[in-house]
Amino acid sequence: MNILNYERTEVPSDYKCGKCGAQGCKLWRETSLCQINLLCVDCACTDQKKVNNVDDNGLRTEERRQTDQIGWYVPAIPTPDNNDYWVYGSNCDDACAWWVRLPLRPVKPA
Repeated sequence: MNILNYERTEVPSDYKCGKCGAQGCKLWRETSLCQINLLCVDCACTDQKKVNNVDDNGLRTEERRQTDQIGWYVPAIPTPDNNDYWVYGSNCDDACAWWVRLPLRPVKPA
C-alpha cells in the first residue's frame, strides 16, 4: 500500500477528473461520500452552474465571501492510504495544505 506523502505535491494515479480526465491538479468531490465523483475546477463550475472565479488557492468569491466549495462540491482530499477522502471540515491540516499547494489546473508541458 502506498501512503500519500502530504509534504509533496504528487497525486495518486486515480486522482483525476471524472469528466475531462484532468490530473495533477486540485479536484473537488460531491459532499456525499456514498458515491465519489471527482471533478476539476472547470468541470465542477460547469456542473454546478457557478461562475468560475476560483483563485490558485482553490477559493472562489460568492456573495461577498470566499469559499472552497463549488456548489455541492468540496475539496477532494484523499486520506493517507488513498482509500477514502477526508470528511469536509475535518482537522487535516497537512492534507489540506497538500490540496492548496496543488495547481488549479493541470500543468501543460512547455
